[in-house]
Amino acid sequence: MGSTSPTTTSPLKALIIGANGYLGSAISRAFLRASNLPTPNFFRVYGLIRRSSSAHALALQETIPIVGSLSSDSPAAVTQAIHAHSRTWDVIVVCTEPSQSDPVAQARHWQNVLALVRGLAEASTSIPSGGGEKAVTPLVLWSSGCKDYGTTKLHGDLELKPHTEWAPLNPPDVVRCRMDGALRALEVAGTENGSAGFDVVVVRASPVYGYSGSYYGAALEYAAAFPTSEKDNGIEAKVLKFTTDANTIMHGVHVDDCADAYVALARTALFDIGNSLDEGSGNGTPKSGRAAIAGQVFNISGRRYETLAEVGASLAAEYGFTGTQFSVSADNMPENVEYQSSEFVFGYSQWVSSEKIRALTGWRDKRPLFSEAIHAYRVAYEAAKDGGSENVETIRKRMMGDWGE
Repeated sequence: MGSTSPTTTSPLKALIIGANGYLGSAISRAFLRASNLPTPNFFRVYGLIRRSSSAHALALQETIPIVGSLSSDSPAAVTQAIHAHSRTWDVIVVCTEPSQSDPVAQARHWQNVLALVRGLAEASTSIPSGGGEKAVTPLVLWSSGCKDYGTTKLHGDLELKPHTEWAPLNPPDVVRCRMDGALRALEVAGTENGSAGFDVVVVRASPVYGYSGSYYGAALEYAAAFPTSEKDNGIEAKVLKFTTDANTIMHGVHVDDCADAYVALARTALFDIGNSLDEGSGNGTPKSGRAAIAGQVFNISGRRYETLAEVGASLAAEYGFTGTQFSVSADNMPENVEYQSSEFVFGYSQWVSSEKIRALTGWRDKRPLFSEAIHAYRVAYEAAKDGGSENVETIRKRMMGDWGE
């Protein structure tokens, strides 16, 4: 019979910056449901959001909302709002996006995020002894993305190889400021001899799918809007056409699996567990636990990549087409099909290795690939769309070139 004696424990505190976003919301849920922590530990999760209108949805999932905008408030003002809840943080997750699209505003956003993190870390590590709280050095999981590496070759190309964490960086302009912000955080934490007061891990996830869909929602929208019947040499045809190559690599990961990877990194660092990691430094001393994670970059991607041929065939079957056609010229595409914007989804070929995080933390992705459960993902996306999901609207605007708030 189990003991009924109460166990006193202080919760581990996690702050998610950008908690109402597509990824931030999933990460909040992942920390809340973390079940593989040494007993009796658990996470209390707080979410920093820009608008009070997002607080209700966050509270419903048992994440404590904190309202503060780095685009309209100073980092000091936001820090004060956060300190009203806690002055110490075990984990800080950065998964915010700038509310403006021009490079100057984006650079300012990332500067403000770093200033916020530094202020929170300073307070967290400066708790006087003898008080109710103990000083804590925060672990900062800073989200960037696998697009930092650029593209790889297509499936079947003899020169195809995956992007590892050591691949050269070659981002498209739209994510360059985000990448620079993450690299600056690594630099600050790694060159101040511990005086920065926090450890940084840069997390580069491949595109994510599930629920409200993120950019995979645009793939569903493309198939839904494509004419299901057109004349081909006078014969009625129901073919789903793409302007991009069938061997384009679409390497994604379900957003829940992605969020669990963040928890796996935090668990490994906070409890000094996991396997050893040899960074090839030549000193013959593999590292484990926090020492293996701090100052590192980790990719997150699915267990294998899919090709556009696979995804296209699943989309065609789901939306009632009889076949697919790839590498179609613009002249042979139906009128009113927005194929240009869809090329960001269907034409960005990239194979990403996530062996590093798998080897160190034991993390594994579990959810079906996009092409394996496309009907379930379609149903979830359409429900999110009908429910007025902010993520659906945000992605719709970005596909049209509007990256503002």
